Amino acid sequence: MYNVCCWDLEGPISVLDFALEMGPLLSKKKDLNLHKYDMGEFFFMISTYDDYIIDVPGVKKKLKIPEYQPGDTLRLMAPIYVACFSEKDLINLAKQNLGLLPGCQELMQILQKKWEIFVISTSYAQFAHNISSALKIPRDHVYCTELNIHDLKEGLSNINHELDVLVREIFQNYIDNNKDLNSVIEDLNDFFWKNNNSDYIKVMNQVKVRGGKRKELAVEEISKRTGIPIYEMIALGDSITDINMLQRVNDEGGVAISFNGNRFSVKYANIAINTPNSMGVLPIFQLRKNLHMFLDEWESNFNYFKKDPKNISNGLISEECKKYFIKNNFVPEIVNLTNKSKDQFSEIISRQEQMRKNVRGRAGSLG
Repeated sequence: MYNVCCWDLEGPISVLDFALEMGPLLSKKKDLNLHKYDMGEFFFMISTYDDYIIDVPGVKKKLKIPEYQPGDTLRLMAPIYVACFSEKDLINLAKQNLGLLPGCQELMQILQKKWEIFVISTSYAQFAHNISSALKIPRDHVYCTELNIHDLKEGLSNINHELDVLVREIFQNYIDNNKDLNSVIEDLNDFFWKNNNSDYIKVMNQVKVRGGKRKELAVEEISKRTGIPIYEMIALGDSITDINMLQRVNDEGGVAISFNGNRFSVKYANIAINTPNSMGVLPIFQLRKNLHMFLDEWESNFNYFKKDPKNISNGLISEECKKYFIKNNFVPEIVNLTNKSKDQFSEIISRQEQMRKNVRGRAGSLG
């Protein structure tokens, strides 16, 4: 019988955030005349707004959007992407740079011998399917955000007026106010949730992002498909979009890993790992049955191991794993979150977020 693991894509597998990569390209597209604006920074504004909707109690109720999920940034941005890009554009962009974390291909080759690997990602399908193909993960094992460019374009005749409001007025005001989201929150609320008749909003509402609760539903479906109970699964995520998936696996007694994560993912996980290389997580998979004993010894001796991977006790991890750490000169920090104090949690979050930024660059700043 195969074991089952569920991976977030952007972070644990690829260092890129595909939608963020698309953002700056909008400034170069002539279609919507946005060359005067830093559309990469515009994406950050929308992403921060997404965090606000999810993170501040009562906001979804106030705006009457109970179905809104973490990661719906991709829903808010979708009409602009649909207007500017073709299906071929997105596929080519994905193929040009997969951004795989070092060691990812080696790890997946090892896991595929004993594990059935599923991807559960907010990312648009054009990126998620290219990544999974490169790693030999079957397409039907990928749960992601469908963005049917061809069909959505048919309902998008003209969004120039909406862009006048959203980019040339609201975003410009955001920039003029030193990128203070509070200065434009009410304007964004009005734009996205008070006018349902524009082409922009109609297209936006056709996009269902695979984030938040929808990731948890994917875990449930995978459990039914495979016959493997959730408590036997391993799930890996790194951000606010993964919190429902991590919490569900954690609550059921499975292994929920915050992988180079942030304050959101750490809160809902039971293990945190900091690693510049995907192979750093291999011990968790290989020692799944004796995980707590391994974690105790690894944490107790981590500072000694970190000085030199050769210091890792013989037999603590597999020989192939130790040799890999020695060859590539790194030792992952692997932490049991179930027995930590509030102060220790804060320190773990700080180290997670620093590794996240080191590995992912600008994308590491996203919620």
